[in-house]
Amino acid sequence: MTFTITVGGATITQITEVARWPFPPRDMFPAVTAEDVARTAEEFGPGSVDAATGDLVLAIHAYLVRLGGTTVVVDAGNGNHKERPNLLPHHRFDTDFLDRFALTGTAVEDVDIVVSTHLHPDHCGWNTRLDGDRWRPTFTEATYVFGRAELENTQALAASAPAEGAVADLARTYDDSVRPVLESSRWEVADDGHLLAEHGDTRLMLRAAPGHTGGHVVVEIQSPDGGAVLSGDVVHHPVQLLNPELTQAGDADPALARRTRDALLERCAREGLLMLPSHFPADHAFTVDRDGDAFRLSPADGARP
Repeated sequence: MTFTITVGGATITQITEVARWPFPPRDMFPAVTAEDVARTAEEFGPGSVDAATGDLVLAIHAYLVRLGGTTVVVDAGNGNHKERPNLLPHHRFDTDFLDRFALTGTAVEDVDIVVSTHLHPDHCGWNTRLDGDRWRPTFTEATYVFGRAELENTQALAASAPAEGAVADLARTYDDSVRPVLESSRWEVADDGHLLAEHGDTRLMLRAAPGHTGGHVVVEIQSPDGGAVLSGDVVHHPVQLLNPELTQAGDADPALARRTRDALLERCAREGLLMLPSHFPADHAFTVDRDGDAFRLSPADGARP
């Protein structure tokens, strides 16, 4: 599952780590109803819901952005061999992600910047890979960019040394996917409005989008010819387009997450921004339109396999 699309002077390629990542609906969205799930299958097709089990189907995507002479990886996926005993959907992957990455024609050594929308396991895992018994940065020549608030929050959580539950696995994520970068790679912290890259009249920027985590960001591509947003976990699944009140079980601040989601979807609809989510089981970008109190998605033109 992959595609490439051009926005202004930027070329964006989706690289799928996991194409089918199912979850029981209420594990993902505690308030979801059977009607929500049925409407989602009808509106977005059977690929969004497993017809046999009723599970919501997600995916894990990374994005490779080329702008001028700069190559950027956004959300480097879950990674292999990571110990996540309390977050089993993230536990001990063994995928061919790096082979799929190589099919883009870009070597890991060619990447200039790596940025994560947030530091949950499935968005920063391939920051590192296992080399013998040590975790080493995957993108050896890159500068890793972390949202300031996200890095500070994650460091504070890891320093508290949680022993049990999901927070223990978030601490493990810091130890195996972030700390090795801080110790042996170039890195920097960034705030809202940080310019990642610029070429001609196209700009690649970080924008604050808190709620799912306190320091969540999105990556926005701006150009006079149109724009796009790599939206991370602001929206997890198409069911949230039909029922905007649904919050995801992992949202740190559900009320803020909803305000951020509504604001981003409204901007996409009003300004014609394309949306490229991290977890939709699809091989295309989306246009967003207002549909009463909800929103409607359509496949964007211009994507090529």
